[in-house]
Amino acid sequence: MFNLLSFIFVLMCVSNITAVNINAQTIGNDPIIYQPNPDSPILERNPALTGEGEAFDFLMGDWDVIITWHPENSEPDTYRAKWHNHWVVDGRVVMQEWRGPTLTGAEFRFYDIKSKSWTGRNIYADGAWRETKAQSDGDNLVVTIFGRNEARGDFLNRETYSNVTENSFEMKSDISLDDGKTWKKGDYRMIVTRNIDK
Repeated sequence: MFNLLSFIFVLMCVSNITAVNINAQTIGNDPIIYQPNPDSPILERNPALTGEGEAFDFLMGDWDVIITWHPENSEPDTYRAKWHNHWVVDGRVVMQEWRGPTLTGAEFRFYDIKSKSWTGRNIYADGAWRETKAQSDGDNLVVTIFGRNEARGDFLNRETYSNVTENSFEMKSDISLDDGKTWKKGDYRMIVTRNIDK
């Protein structure tokens, strides 16, 4: 009974957050692209990863995502996606599988015990790789993606995970065109809730 009440309370809070953050925009309900086998074991973090090595613990599991893109010179686009996050490589690497209506990809995060730091790569359906780094920042998690495209050249995309609870969190992106000296609002924001059907 307590768990049910807790879930209802979290759901009400997230619903209120959603209404505020997406300003009652229409949420696209296009079919999500799934891998042939969308499920894989979550397993557990290797016990050798302690301290900063525990930074991704909250992210393990299956999540429902509402993401709003804010492309330059066009209207925002809000749609649903799925996110499956689990441990691989003897519990030393985080694998994050993203499945949306138009984009699918994976992210790999490795924690180096010696340097006590996270590094990784993102790979997308078109084969593009992007290097990443991650670190805790108080109650938040910050993932920086080293990007490049024709419009921006080299840039940094900083993802900040905040308002983290057991069953929900938010994420926003910020962009830097000068190697992190200054930042501006990024291309997307996400509201993420745990999929409890698993």
